[in-house]
Amino acid sequence: MDLKLKGKNVLITGSSMGIGRAIALGFAEQGANILINYIGSDQEAEKVLLQAKEYGVNVVKYRADVSDSQQVRDMFLYMDNHLGTIDILVNNAGFAQNAPITELTDEQWDKMIKVHLYGNFYNCREAAKRMKEKNKGKIINISSELASLGCEEFTHYSAAKGGINAFTKSLARELAPNILVNAVAPSGTHTAILQAFGENYIVEEAAKYPLKRLAQPEEIANTVLFLASANADFYTGQILTPNGGVVMNG
Repeated sequence: MDLKLKGKNVLITGSSMGIGRAIALGFAEQGANILINYIGSDQEAEKVLLQAKEYGVNVVKYRADVSDSQQVRDMFLYMDNHLGTIDILVNNAGFAQNAPITELTDEQWDKMIKVHLYGNFYNCREAAKRMKEKNKGKIINISSELASLGCEEFTHYSAAKGGINAFTKSLARELAPNILVNAVAPSGTHTAILQAFGENYIVEEAAKYPLKRLAQPEEIANTVLFLASANADFYTGQILTPNGGVVMNG
């Protein structure tokens, strides 16, 4: 299906692996130009870049820590100069970590909030400056089912993702009607982040879902691509939840 994304300039944070990688390749397949943001392996980012280029689009990569406002500003300037002004921002960068509340350190709490919530803020601020000049654009923030459910030993992660949901709704009101802001709140997804918790954890989690399985990264990417497309031009301030039925809304 042609989602009419050809020629759009898209920045996806945390897009060298997992859900971010699937999102980047999905946009490239639709003809969009991509900035791959990453903080880890340059080799992994290069692999995604080469795969995306196979679709004949412009692709660049940029290492930046989204929790550092200056690095985010520099990344957007790099995009302006090497790809073009942003049309679509996907805030995907993040990590998961479990810790009982009695053992959760200040440093763990601060890092979780900085990467997820500050990272969204820094990137949205830079994107909004550019989108307001063009009077159009789309922002899609990646949240989590845990923002609604909560989860023992993931209090800092759940709090960060809940903050993203509230931030998304407020920003959607502020930037309407021409800049649309939504979030995608996936369930557990087969990525390296989840696999780090072990096979037993994955099996136990899947058993909780009505669909009895976790998501594939491409299934989450499809929801992001929908929100980025003209098919979702009447969506703003929404939290879409591809989660296998573990959270049922409406």
